[in-house]
Amino acid sequence: MTKVIFDLDGVLYRGNETIPESSQCIDILEAQGVVTGYLTNNAGRTRERIAEHLEIHCIRALIHQIMTSGEATARYLKSQGHSGTRIYVIGKNGLIETLNEHGFDAGNHEEGDLCKLVVVGWDRDITFYKIARAQHEILVNGALLIATNIDAMFPADKGRVLPGAGAMVTAVETASNVKAEVIGKPKIHSLNYLVEELGSDAGTPDDSVWVIGDRLDTDIVCGNSFGAKTVLVTTGISSRNEAEKAKGELSPDHIIDSLLELPGLVLD
Repeated sequence: MTKVIFDLDGVLYRGNETIPESSQCIDILEAQGVVTGYLTNNAGRTRERIAEHLEIHCIRALIHQIMTSGEATARYLKSQGHSGTRIYVIGKNGLIETLNEHGFDAGNHEEGDLCKLVVVGWDRDITFYKIARAQHEILVNGALLIATNIDAMFPADKGRVLPGAGAMVTAVETASNVKAEVIGKPKIHSLNYLVEELGSDAGTPDDSVWVIGDRLDTDIVCGNSFGAKTVLVTTGISSRNEAEKAKGELSPDHIIDSLLELPGLVLD
């Protein structure tokens, strides 16, 4: 079965603004039997909240079709034997909720509560205290530093670009002199988890994965590392000019300016 995996911000919407033709593109693909999935580095929303937000943009998705970097972080940490661990979190409530749903003791714990993990995601309310607390857990208590993602920026509505989780991660890395282990794109952990949930017909002629994104350094690198077909859509961060000059793992298989060009590629 053919699976098409969409990034969200900059591909299907920008904040609360729907990117034209996004739902129409998905309707065309699904009508032809293509399985769709949604892969985001946004760890601040649970998968349920992502599904609700997609509905605003006239896109219906079941929970198993959605993978966030927060969900992937929880699954990865469990796979590494950290189940039940107390985690100090720099991030939004959605990330904390996701980690706790997987059995962790995650939150903005009081000073003195020993934390074995520090997880950093996007946090609009990051403060000096939060950075200092993370630093203490890492340097004094030996906590491991985990980044949900290291996006430097993300596209918002009204044409704005805002600082991403990478800005928060870099602050903690600098303060602790420790490099974070990254879970979200461009790493392939989250894509692996999503493809598994969508099901696989490996070995059949039409078993293929397409990754659609607006960023060369995350979406396209992730898709290429996975071995998927990659498509850069120029409605978000990376431009056509940048994509045409890109080489190696940064180079997409296709460049499009509208999602309505996508069905012609996938269904060809």
